[in-house]
Amino acid sequence: MAIAPCPIYGNHKMLSRGDCSVVDADTGQEIDSLVGWYQCDCGERFICGGWPHFGGAITDYCTEGAIKGYGNISSLYLFEVDSNLIYYTDSSTLPGYQFCTSDGNCRAAG
Repeated sequence: MAIAPCPIYGNHKMLSRGDCSVVDADTGQEIDSLVGWYQCDCGERFICGGWPHFGGAITDYCTEGAIKGYGNISSLYLFEVDSNLIYYTDSSTLPGYQFCTSDGNCRAAG
């Protein structure tokens, strides 16, 4: 569930930004269960293990508050996250979020 409503859309309209690599901010250990990331026009980011914009389960996920650092090498993004703030759902929706393809084709909001 989103911590706060999106100031632009109400529900965060999360556009797929592609694959990513994620490490624990404290240990540097890779977190293999988080593989793709999304971003709303308001700046909110969301990282998960599934592809909810295609209707698949979200699986492991974390929201903006868990992200402690990020960078990129070419088009691959690397995120550092607080692993204590990783959650799990087998749903393809989550309250406060709408998942979209990179070109803006969105599924129903959670």
